[in-house]
Amino acid sequence: MARSPRRPPPRAATPGARPLRPPRPGEPGGDDEAAPRRPAPQGPESQRLYGIAAALAVLARRPQAILAVDHTRDAAAALAPLLAHAATRKLPVQERSAEVLARLAGALHHEGVCLTVKPLPLLSLRALTEHLHAGAGGRPAGAALALDGVGNPHNLGAILRSAAYFGVRALILADDDRQAQLTPAAMRIAEGGAEHVPIARVPSLAPALRHLRDSGVTIIGTDARAGAALGPAWPRPCVVVLGSERHGMAPAVRAACSQLVAIPGAGVIDSLNVSVAAGILLAHLAQGATRA
Repeated sequence: MARSPRRPPPRAATPGARPLRPPRPGEPGGDDEAAPRRPAPQGPESQRLYGIAAALAVLARRPQAILAVDHTRDAAAALAPLLAHAATRKLPVQERSAEVLARLAGALHHEGVCLTVKPLPLLSLRALTEHLHAGAGGRPAGAALALDGVGNPHNLGAILRSAAYFGVRALILADDDRQAQLTPAAMRIAEGGAEHVPIARVPSLAPALRHLRDSGVTIIGTDARAGAALGPAWPRPCVVVLGSERHGMAPAVRAACSQLVAIPGAGVIDSLNVSVAAGILLAHLAQGATRA
């Protein structure tokens, strides 16, 4: 009967040597995911947010909403105020590799930071109506943007950035499959604008616009085929409505508008990118407010 090969005896420990330990995260053979990790549930109570400007805007506007911070070593200097806040509040902070952070953020363009935060509060239609009519400190009544079927979150983020730059009071989004919502990608592209422009989410855009119109808000729809150019200053309060680049506004949304306007062009190209159009319209709106 064949014998089993004899195993060599275990090596004796060298006197004074430290016991072996598994490699730590970041060391050769280590794994970032091996580090103790606090649970970061995704759902109604929290959401992911990434991008340096977006993260610092949350710190400036809603510091109490920050629940946890994941970041790369390279981004630490830019995030110094955020990391100091997290240390003061004893929030979970974890240094990650760029690859692991991409998995946590669900995106490659995380810029070295991913936060777990409480969701942004939303405006009700009633609060939106009051918000638009309110004028204080010599300020005119407000202006808002409404989007109808703008499905690209990058366009939504770019529009939010322009809306914050020009001081728009709110952005109205329908809870519609055709309409992009405030995803982490949109918030990164907004460069912090999502923290400065309140979001009103409505079940359907056309009834919400009719309600606002009946309350005395002027609803200005944009349509490349409209006969009227931008013209003089628009009355406040007002809502400027932008439709999708391919289909424009839905018929019911178009019917809810008080007036339709077009951005004049050379006629070589049929339409503008919707975020570019939003910037032009908001600049026109801001100039009108200055002259008023």
